[in-house]
Amino acid sequence: MKQLIIKIVKLSIIPVLVLLLIGVRQEQDRIVTYKRQLFEQNKGSVQCLVTGTSHTLNGINPTLMPIKTLNLAEEGKPIELDMEIIEQNLDQLPHLKYVIFPIDYFTFYFTGMREESAPKLYHHWNLKNGFIKSYKLKRFHALTCGFLLNEHNTNDQNDTIMGYRAEFADLSKADPDYRLHKYKRKLIDWNTYWIDTSSAGRIYKRFEAFITKLQQKQIQTILVTMPVCRQFYPYFDTNLVKKSNQLITDLLHNTKAKYINLQNAPSLSADSLFFDIDHLNDKGATIATAIIKDSILKVFSPGYRETQFASAGPHAPERPDNRKSAY
Repeated sequence: MKQLIIKIVKLSIIPVLVLLLIGVRQEQDRIVTYKRQLFEQNKGSVQCLVTGTSHTLNGINPTLMPIKTLNLAEEGKPIELDMEIIEQNLDQLPHLKYVIFPIDYFTFYFTGMREESAPKLYHHWNLKNGFIKSYKLKRFHALTCGFLLNEHNTNDQNDTIMGYRAEFADLSKADPDYRLHKYKRKLIDWNTYWIDTSSAGRIYKRFEAFITKLQQKQIQTILVTMPVCRQFYPYFDTNLVKKSNQLITDLLHNTKAKYINLQNAPSLSADSLFFDIDHLNDKGATIATAIIKDSILKVFSPGYRETQFASAGPHAPERPDNRKSAY
């Protein structure tokens, strides 16, 4: 029996060494996603960056903006990660004038610590010295992304329009029972994997300092609340919405950031502008991008006409009293 164990140990040495070498190779910085490749190719000339999660990935079309814009949004991407990307490359963004940050239902509470996509994104962007240190074993690339020799995120290949991913489905055609199931399932997932209210103070302070840093570089921050379908919004937790509104108000008071609340935009109220309960389709993205574009031109181009939505306040619609919290 002892000899058998010794043989097993000897035979396992080679595969263990192979895995170790592959793991070391994974720690080396390589551009393995199309999103980062787009960024590296365009960061020397880009004037506006769109950050965030799938809400902006599907909801803001950079090719419709008045200046050269790149959409950096990715699924399951915390705000901390976008801040680190920009900070690490700030000296290589000589023409950057605007950064668009989505402030959604979960933004101030989402660290990515309980979500699968976030730690992978930290590795793909070579952000090894910042917030990723909070991830214990996940901070090692091989243990997070696997031991693949040719790791590749094929989903990113859909983001071909300067990082924008167009969707064309129509939510208005969805079955009501299906939608009700999606409302509840989405909130359960957000509560389980995305929302950690204890992180709000830290995220807010970090974000406020980051906006101030950008302003010192003459870079303007534009905060945007992306819309969800009107039937889904009443299921949001009222207390969480109010807390987010207060944090947005504080940001606007303490910085020179601008704010656009697309949840309040009448032109984005139709279900036919969404492909699911919380993501705009291509038609909706065209309207949302036009509102943002118009706001930028109004605020930063003297003499440009005022628009209907650019001055929308930080407060989203109140929940109807006859709805109970989903929490």
